[in-house]
Amino acid sequence: MSHQHFVFWQNKRRLTSLVVGVVFLMTAVPAFAQFKPRDRKPASGNSRAGGSRGCSTSGIPLTQLAPQTFIGKTASTRPMLAWYMSSSQNARFRLFEFDSAKTVKQIGQVKEIPTTVGINKLKLPLDYPELTVGKTYLWQIAIDCENDTIIRRAEFTVINPQSLAKNQFTSIPESINYYTENELWYEALEEALKATSNGKLGQTGATLVKELAESEMLMGDDVDKKNIQQRIEYLQKIAGEKI
Repeated sequence: MSHQHFVFWQNKRRLTSLVVGVVFLMTAVPAFAQFKPRDRKPASGNSRAGGSRGCSTSGIPLTQLAPQTFIGKTASTRPMLAWYMSSSQNARFRLFEFDSAKTVKQIGQVKEIPTTVGINKLKLPLDYPELTVGKTYLWQIAIDCENDTIIRRAEFTVINPQSLAKNQFTSIPESINYYTENELWYEALEEALKATSNGKLGQTGATLVKELAESEMLMGDDVDKKNIQQRIEYLQKIAGEKI
């Protein structure tokens, strides 16, 4: 083999290896479906975003990691709820069920929860009754500051799990794709947080929170719009931290 032929063969081999490597990376990195809910039924006035900065010293106050301007969805009768805190202090959890479009009744007792800086999560405790398919609920997190109580609320409805395919997932990315495609925010975030340690959001969780921020709707009067825009900015900051 001549020197020119050898160089040509060697370069061709390197190019082939490069192409194969790029293709491998493209297939090895999972492509996640985006959380872009088509059905965004506006939440009631009970869940309006507050404008208070709360007890935060980092610029990010108590923030629920769940749809707030519209009603979220879950297929679980004991969903996992998550929120962000910039300080470590006890929080109070309450759960309400809608009696009508505007009135709610409390379910279970108030629960005092120790928290950590960063992402906090709570699987609906066993001392609360299982949720009912077809019902709409409101979950609330509150913390005390020096001269104020900061309260955050979000609404969700429980859909019939039988309307979903009986999938057996082989990986976390596969399950997240399925849940986001079916607009099941609570399940998608729960799956994403399985791959992280306590208080951390992780890359996949950060992507979901960023998409949540993009899905929130600007509506209502000027005050509402200002508060919603502020909440969107907080969600984007939380996602940017990737904590």
